[in-house]
Amino acid sequence: MRHPRHPQAWRATVLTGALALSLGIATTAPADATPAAQRAVHHGVRGALSLSAGYLSIGLDRTGTVTGLLDSRTGTDHLAPGKAASLVSLVIDGKQIRPTRVVRDHHDSRVLTFSNSKAGYEVDVRAVDKGAYTTLEAVRVHVPDGADVQTLLWGPLATDITRTVGETVGIVRDDAFAIGLRPLTDRTEGAWPQEYQDYGWESEVADNPSKLQVAPHEEWSAAGKTPWGSVLRAFTYDYTQKRERQNLGGYRIPVGPLPQPSARVTGSKVALFGTTPGMAPTVLSAVASGEGLPYPTQNGQWQKAAQASSQSFLVLGDLNTDTIPAAARFAKAAGIGYVYSLPNAVGPWQSTGHYQFNSSLGGSDAGARAAVDLAASNGVRLGVHTISDFISTNDPYVSPAPADSRLAIGGPAKLTRPLAAGDTTLFLDSDALLANGLYGKLLRVGDEFVSYDTARKTGDEWQVTGVKRAQWDSAAAAHATGETAARVVVNSYGGPIGGHDIIKEISTRLATAWNDTGIRANSYDGVESASESGWGSYGQALLINGAYKRNKAKDGFVTETSRMTSNTWDALTRASWGEVGSTSMNQVFINNEFYQANYLPGMLGWVSLNGSESLLSIESKLARGAGLNAGVGFQTSVANLTAGGDNGLKVLDAIKQWETARNLGAFTKAQRARMRDQSTNWHLTTVTPGRKWALQELDASGTPVGAPQQVVAPAPRLVTQSLPAAKPHGLYEAKVATNTPATVRYEVTAGALPEGLVLNRDTGGITGVPKRAGKSGFTVTARNTGGLPDASAHYEITFD
Repeated sequence: MRHPRHPQAWRATVLTGALALSLGIATTAPADATPAAQRAVHHGVRGALSLSAGYLSIGLDRTGTVTGLLDSRTGTDHLAPGKAASLVSLVIDGKQIRPTRVVRDHHDSRVLTFSNSKAGYEVDVRAVDKGAYTTLEAVRVHVPDGADVQTLLWGPLATDITRTVGETVGIVRDDAFAIGLRPLTDRTEGAWPQEYQDYGWESEVADNPSKLQVAPHEEWSAAGKTPWGSVLRAFTYDYTQKRERQNLGGYRIPVGPLPQPSARVTGSKVALFGTTPGMAPTVLSAVASGEGLPYPTQNGQWQKAAQASSQSFLVLGDLNTDTIPAAARFAKAAGIGYVYSLPNAVGPWQSTGHYQFNSSLGGSDAGARAAVDLAASNGVRLGVHTISDFISTNDPYVSPAPADSRLAIGGPAKLTRPLAAGDTTLFLDSDALLANGLYGKLLRVGDEFVSYDTARKTGDEWQVTGVKRAQWDSAAAAHATGETAARVVVNSYGGPIGGHDIIKEISTRLATAWNDTGIRANSYDGVESASESGWGSYGQALLINGAYKRNKAKDGFVTETSRMTSNTWDALTRASWGEVGSTSMNQVFINNEFYQANYLPGMLGWVSLNGSESLLSIESKLARGAGLNAGVGFQTSVANLTAGGDNGLKVLDAIKQWETARNLGAFTKAQRARMRDQSTNWHLTTVTPGRKWALQELDASGTPVGAPQQVVAPAPRLVTQSLPAAKPHGLYEAKVATNTPATVRYEVTAGALPEGLVLNRDTGGITGVPKRAGKSGFTVTARNTGGLPDASAHYEITFD
C-alpha cells in the first residue's frame, strides 16, 4: 500500500474570485466578485469544482471530469464538444482507471483528492495559484496492496482551438485566447505514452501536423492536433520496477528500475494557464523562472525573447588551431560572432560517447581551451558539433572488450542450444527481441556482438541464421544453453546508444567539456537517440537539461537540436533544420511556421556558402532570412573562403549588411513580406554603416526592378501608447513593446507599478493581481544593444 493517509472528513466550500479554487454549488456570484468571475460561475457546472489558471477557468464535475475550458474574461468555452476527460487518471495493471469523485482537502484547500472507490485509489493533487498560471502536482498516490501503478496521466484537455497548435511548447491559440500546459519536471513528459493509443483520443492525434521533414514530433509533444480541435497532455511513468517502454516503431525496450522514491509517479507536475496570445511568452517566462526550469539567456535576456537567439554562425569543416585566426577574420567580415567546428558528421571528437577532443582542437580539454582562447583573442566564440547519445564503435563504452553493460538493449531471450565460437546459426526461446522497430540486426550474447540476417520459428525454437560473429571488435566465444541474448539498440549511424546511466554520464562529460574549455555553442544532433533508448522524452531531458544544469555558462551559450521536446524546450536555444542540398526553401518556410508556433527563433537551417558565390545568389537567401527574421548556419571552410579572394569578402560583407539590418529591425513589415516571395531577388547597399541602407529589388538576371527603397534602423521608442485599466483583485495582464528587436531589457526607472504587479524585464509583460484601487504612474525604460540608445515612456494604470 502506497502513502496511506488516515480518513478525513470532507467539506464543500464555495470560493469565488478571479484566482480561486471553488467547490460546491454556486448558483449566483457574490456581490464583490469581478465580472470575469461572475461569467465563469455563470457558465460553470453547478455542483462542481472550478480551477482557475490565469484567464483559464477549468470546470470539473464531481467525478473529476473536465466539463469546461472557459476564457474567464468572456465566458467563451473552449472545451471540444463531447470530448470530456478526467483531469488526472492512473494506469493500473495495464488499464486506465478514471476517478469517480473529487473533493477538496479539509485541512489544505489547495489539495484536491481524486478517487475511485471501486479501484481503491486516491490521488492528491496540490493546485497552487501563481497568478498568471497554476501548478498541479501529484503529491500522494494511494492504491491497494499489489496494484501496479504504471502511469499517471494528465488529461488530455480537449480544446476546440485549431488556429495554431504549438506542439512542443504545449500552447494552442487562436486570435483571442491561448491555453497552455507545461511539464515542470524531467520525468513529467509533455506527451502521451506510445503504449496507450486507445486512451485520450491518441489514435486521432495527427502524427506530423507541422509537416516537418526532419521528423514528426508528436511523440514528444504536450500539444496535439486532432480533426475536431487539439489536446494538451502530459504523463509520468512509474519506474519502481523494470518496465517495457514502447518506441515509435512499436518495439518494446526494457528500462529501469530507477532509485526510489524518485521512481514513483508522485511528484508529477505541470503548469496550466490561459492568456492572451501576445502575453504567452511572458507567462512562459514566468513559469520557467518561477518553477526552476532552465532559463538560459543571450545578452542577459531570456533566450526565448532574445533576438540574439537567431544570430548566424559560420560552420567550418576545416576549423582547427591553425585556421582559427583566418576563420575569425572571415566571421568578423560577415558580422558573425561564432565559428563552429564540423570536421565530419559527428564533430571534432576521437569518438562519440566519451567525447574526447581530437587533434583538430588540440586532442584534449587543455588543447581545446587553448583553441577557445585563441578564438577569443581574435574576437569570436567557438562552438562544436556533437551527436548526443550516439556512441561510436571505437569508443571506450564499446571497445576494447568487454563493452559497457549499460548500453541500451531490447529483449532478452535465452539460447536453447550451445553456440560454438564458429557457429553461424543460433537458436532462441523467444522472438520478441527480433521484432521490427529498431535499426539494424545486432545481438549481444555475453560480451560478444553478433549480427544476423533472418529468423524463423522451428518447433518451439526460433532459428537465427546468417550470424556474423565478433562484431565491433568483440571476440567470438562459445556460449552455453541458457545464456542470455539481447537485441542491441543501434543508432542510425550503425553504433550503439547508451542507457539511462550512460546518458547521464554523457551529459556530465559535455558540461565538463564546456566548463573546462569555454566553448560557447553546441548542437544536440541525433538527440532522438536518448529517446530511442526506451526512456522517451525523459531520456532527452536527462541529457539536455542535465548538461544545462552542470554548465556554468548560462548566458551567451547557444544550443541547437535535431529534435525539440516539450521538457527540453526551456534549455534549448533553437532548432535550425534544413541541411545543404537536402532541404527546399519551401520546407524552410514550413519549418519557420513551426518555430513561430512554438516561440522559437527563426532559422534558415545550414546553408552552403561558397567564396565564389554571386551576390545575386547569396542575397536571395539573406532576403528570405530577413523576411522570416531568421538566422543562418553558413556551412563552408576556411580554404573555400580564402580561395574566394575579393569576391568572398564581398559575399561576407553582404551577410554583414543584411544581418545587421535584420537584427536592428530596419526592414519594414511590407519589405519583409515582399522578401518572403521566393520569386524575388534583392540587393542591399550600405548608405550609413550600421544605420541606413538602400534596398533594390532585382529580376532573375540581376536587373533592377523599380526604384530603391530606404532601409533605416529605427530610433528606439516604446510603441505601446497606454495600458488598460485594471480591476482590484482580478488578474491583470498587459505588455509594453518597442519598435526594435535590439531591446534586451525593460526596467521601471521612475515611479512604481501598482502593488501586486510585476514587469517582466525580458518580455515587457506586466502581470499580477493588483492589491488596491487607485492610479499609479511609472516610467519604463527599454535597454537596447547594437549601439542604439535606450528608450523611455511614462505610463499610468488606473483601477475601476
